[in-house]
Amino acid sequence: MRNSIVFSIILGFMFLITGCNYPTLQEAINNDIPYKVSEVIHTKKIDDITVVLYTTEAKGEEFSYIKEPVLGVAFIKGNNKEGWKNDGPNGWEHYQNENYTIYYQPYTKYNEQGELLKDFDVVYGEINNKDIQKIEIAKQGMKDFTETKMIKQGNKRYYLGIGYHPEVRAVSSNGEVINQ
Repeated sequence: MRNSIVFSIILGFMFLITGCNYPTLQEAINNDIPYKVSEVIHTKKIDDITVVLYTTEAKGEEFSYIKEPVLGVAFIKGNNKEGWKNDGPNGWEHYQNENYTIYYQPYTKYNEQGELLKDFDVVYGEINNKDIQKIEIAKQGMKDFTETKMIKQGNKRYYLGIGYHPEVRAVSSNGEVINQ
C-alpha cells in the first residue's frame, strides 16, 4: 500500500514537471490540438517546432453553413526523446474564394526575462484555381518573391510558407500573377 502511494506521488510529480508531453508527434496531434484533426495535410520542422497544417470540421450553430473541412495550423514543440506538446496558438480559418485563400498565423515566444526567442509567421491556404501553378511569398514591402511549398492532397491543393509578415501571390504557368 505504501509503495503504491509513493509511486502515485512520484508519477504525479513527474506529470507536473513534464506537463502534458506525448511520446510521439502523432499522439500530440491527436490529443493536444483543441480541434478534432480530420486530416494532417503537411508538417514542417522549424528548429524544435513542427508546424502542422490540418483540416478539421467547423462545429457549432454559428458555423452550420460551412459544410466542407476548414484549414487549421498548430505548433507542436518537442522531439521523440523529451516528448511533444502543443505550443499554441491554435485556430482554424475559413472563407470562400474562387482563386485561393490566404491565412496567417504568427508564432512568437519569449523567455521569462521577456527576451524574444522565436518570431515567424506561417502563411497557408487552399488553391482553388487550376491555372495557379505556384504560390510565392516575399517579406512585406519587398519584391523578392520565392516559391513556397505546394501540397497536393487527393483532388485538393494547398500551400504553406514561412516568413515574417509575408506577402503572397499566385502565379500561372505563363508567369501571370493571379489576384485573389
